[in-house]
Amino acid sequence: MKTFKKILFYAGLTLAVLFVSLSISVFLFKDKIINQFVQEVNKSLNTPVTIGKMDVSWFEKFPQLSIVFTDVYVEDSQPGKYPLLTANTISFQLNPIEVWKGKYTIRGLQIRDSETSLKIDAHGNNNYTILKENKDKKQASSGTVSFELKNVSLQNTRVHYINIAATEDLMFTSENLVASIGTTNDVYNINAEGQLTSERINIGTGTYLANKSFMIETDLVYNDRERNILINPSTLKLRQSSFTVHGTYNWKNENLIDLVTEGENTDIQTIFSLLPESATKNLTKYQSKGDVYFKTKLKGEISKRRNPLFSIDFGFKDATIFHPEFKTRIEGASLEGSFASSEISDPRQATLVLKNIKGSLNGESFAANFILQNFSDPEVMCDFKGRVDAASVFDFYPVPEIRNVSGSLLADVSFEGRIGLLKKRATAQRVSTQGTVELQNISLLYGDDKVPLQNLKGSLQFSNNDLALSNVAGELGNSDFMLNGFFKNIITFLLFEDQPIGIETDLKSEFIDLNQLLAIGFGKPSANKEQEYNFSISRNINLNFNCDVKALQYKRFHGSDLKGDLLVKNEMAVSRNITLKSMGGDLKCSGIVDAKNRKAIDVVSTIRLNGIYVDSIFYVFENFQQDFIQDKHLKGQAHADVNMEMVLKPNLRLFPETLIADIGVVIKKGELNNFEPMQKLKRYIKDDGLSRLRFSDLKNEIHIENKTIYIPQMEVRTNVTSLKVSGTHTFDQHIDYRIITPLRQRGAADLEAKDAIGDDGSGQSKLYLKITGTTDDYRIQYDTEAVKKKIVNDLKNEVKELREAFKNKGTQKKKEVELEKDEYFEWDAEQPQ
Repeated sequence: MKTFKKILFYAGLTLAVLFVSLSISVFLFKDKIINQFVQEVNKSLNTPVTIGKMDVSWFEKFPQLSIVFTDVYVEDSQPGKYPLLTANTISFQLNPIEVWKGKYTIRGLQIRDSETSLKIDAHGNNNYTILKENKDKKQASSGTVSFELKNVSLQNTRVHYINIAATEDLMFTSENLVASIGTTNDVYNINAEGQLTSERINIGTGTYLANKSFMIETDLVYNDRERNILINPSTLKLRQSSFTVHGTYNWKNENLIDLVTEGENTDIQTIFSLLPESATKNLTKYQSKGDVYFKTKLKGEISKRRNPLFSIDFGFKDATIFHPEFKTRIEGASLEGSFASSEISDPRQATLVLKNIKGSLNGESFAANFILQNFSDPEVMCDFKGRVDAASVFDFYPVPEIRNVSGSLLADVSFEGRIGLLKKRATAQRVSTQGTVELQNISLLYGDDKVPLQNLKGSLQFSNNDLALSNVAGELGNSDFMLNGFFKNIITFLLFEDQPIGIETDLKSEFIDLNQLLAIGFGKPSANKEQEYNFSISRNINLNFNCDVKALQYKRFHGSDLKGDLLVKNEMAVSRNITLKSMGGDLKCSGIVDAKNRKAIDVVSTIRLNGIYVDSIFYVFENFQQDFIQDKHLKGQAHADVNMEMVLKPNLRLFPETLIADIGVVIKKGELNNFEPMQKLKRYIKDDGLSRLRFSDLKNEIHIENKTIYIPQMEVRTNVTSLKVSGTHTFDQHIDYRIITPLRQRGAADLEAKDAIGDDGSGQSKLYLKITGTTDDYRIQYDTEAVKKKIVNDLKNEVKELREAFKNKGTQKKKEVELEKDEYFEWDAEQPQ
């Protein structure tokens, strides 16, 4: 036992002495070792190498000797000063005994924080030929650097590969990758394991596997003499999915690839994981149970002129697809899918096939097929047949703007044709869309304001690029509707931006809440009724519309039995004949709205009023934003013909200076009650009945222009007296009314009154009065000036001139409308693309 202890002691002592001796030797001969190593390395390199710091370490990878380079810069082999490799640290491991003998065999390699740039230019010249060719391989110098790498470690490394000749751009990164490399006669056996991220793989115009992080276990054989790589079955793990990869890549004479990838124990997320995350970010949480298969092939030449064939076969049988956060699921699902392209970088050669799609969504069965050819100019063939529960669809794939869905769809539709043909009306009908969709009591809430669409039902019939609506009825908010008609160019309108749609339809409704509909279309439904809208007419809307509405409401306006037509085209709306009942009578109107100028909307209109209550008019129009004469002061029924034109702001408020109107009006059974100016006339007309005037038919031709209402002289026969009234009333409430009343027998008048007495030609003396000022501050005075100058006749002549000018202008505008409306729904053969 003592002998054994002595042997153990001396052996340990010998090792310790040896270790200390070697450590001291490394320290003493560090510079010599480094210089000799660099000298031997430089014998094998064609390009300059810059090293910030060099050191020798005995402790980094004991018992191996480590030569550590810091801040390494290796220049590439192409003209100019460009880096091939930069690294924070490169550490080489060597056998210390062999180093003492002058033999440098690198057995280990660690690279940290590095970036490698590999490039092949347009002429096929690479930038990584940095080793000198050994012309006499039989002469192996004892000082030659050689490799027997059993331990290669890469940490925080980035590799960028560009092949301009083959139009390839690849970027890979790795946080930690460990490999071993064995060499025999220019053949390298490489086994690697670790993490690898493909930041991008651009081949031609296509991008593949962008930002995908893999865990890899690879078995590669690289033959430097034959210029090829053999990939023995290797494993890539992406998230929860696993892939087996095998194949070859040769580049001795031409770049040839033959690569096969197969999924193992895959699910639907396997397929999604290979697609760009931007396209599948809403699908990544979906899961599947059942048999899902996946296999890809990449085979052919890679060059500037040619690209390899790429194909994918995938699908599932008797699978269940579901979202873990929702109850809805597709059961019994099956699909046979494939994607193939004879040249991976040419989308024109690509074809996607999804056939025999079957399944059951919450007990409702469906079947479908989809084929897409030529991704640059897509030609699509697809069909769908089945009954779909609307709530299940939105439970399976939620849309944030749509909530509380109920009802169902019964669909049997198909589509076939080249999508590009839809961009022109001349070719759109060559695309075939056929089939029907039955809407069965669909209800939902839409948007942040939860606008309710309820009880939507009816039939949709597709015919090529058009859609027929048959008894499509429902409730939108407070309004109900039933539509029968056609939506022309509907497929093009839905698929492409800035495309026209033609709508020819009849509307029937029991009630329309125009306040709410305008808020939905142009404002915010949850705002108050006084909100301002931003009204516009889309240049893509072509509308031929007939309506039959039993009741209508807009602010204070209530109408019934609304019937009429509406034509819309070129940002203009034209109505030839709209009739409705309101305010105790009925109205007929026609006109044009020109919204080409979004900031100034032109309106030209003709309105006929029959038996409309005057007080209702003032009430509905909120007393025209004045309080001088209000609805409470007025009674009677108006019969009027109104011709007017005006310009509205986008919020539908008037530019007051643009309003021009001729109003031929007759008021029957009129009353003027408790009107303050009339009561103040008691000083001049001694009669208590002025507070409640009843008058026979009142007739006049009123004109509005320059923010002024012109009232020619009219005779008002009342229960008190007979008056003649004329004057002006401006929009800023300045008034100038002239009144002529019979002079009754009374006491001696003052001097001013005598100057306001005249003869109107009937042989009876008249008293001339005027009311001037503002509606808030006015005065009643004797009108001595009118007696002298006959102001009434002057006003009548001014109004006549204004009316004639407006009449001529209006006639011209009406002719313009008539010229357009006869051909209003003819489309151009060429539509915007």
